[in-house]
Amino acid sequence: RTLTRLNIPYKAIYLHPNAHAGYYPGAHPIHLKVLYSPETKKILGAQAVGKDGVDKRIDVLATAIHAGLPVDELIDLELSYAPPFGSAKDPVNLAGMIAQNTANGLVETVTPAQLGSEPQDSVFLDVRSSQERERGSIPNSLHIPLPELRRRISELPKDKPLIVFCQSGLRSYNACRLLLQSGFRCKNLTGAFATWQQWQRS
Repeated sequence: RTLTRLNIPYKAIYLHPNAHAGYYPGAHPIHLKVLYSPETKKILGAQAVGKDGVDKRIDVLATAIHAGLPVDELIDLELSYAPPFGSAKDPVNLAGMIAQNTANGLVETVTPAQLGSEPQDSVFLDVRSSQERERGSIPNSLHIPLPELRRRISELPKDKPLIVFCQSGLRSYNACRLLLQSGFRCKNLTGAFATWQQWQRS
């Protein structure tokens, strides 16, 4: 709201990684949002919600903001790692990777809040597994699991923009890269179904 009020352009990314290594018992997701300047890549803000490990990530991001770091620098931060407390690729590192890919134009993203501004003929594509889709999905979306996408790509309309989602954003990013190389227009729903679901509840 502050960035909007001050008329400062920004991009938002969402991600939902585990607070520590998934193979260690008790891993819970951190719901992380990072705002950055599309021009300078400078980090402008961050929010996080989770059962544990939230304070650690916000402390790192607050330090990065104070130092004026661009999102690219988050990728190379050497943060503490031990399976009970973190992953080899920390959520902060992952946020940097997602933001860098978006900032460099590899894949265009759209947030749940921006969906109302997308073309009305946009087609939602769910690339999750059938088991995940059974637990809920975006209404009227098409469903092609990512491992089947290359084989079934002819089922998708080339004359309409696609908005692709998975559960947290990684598979839909890979799907978008494949679709773009095949001549489709597509955007990755940042934060994917997990963020869209929370947005619907808010």
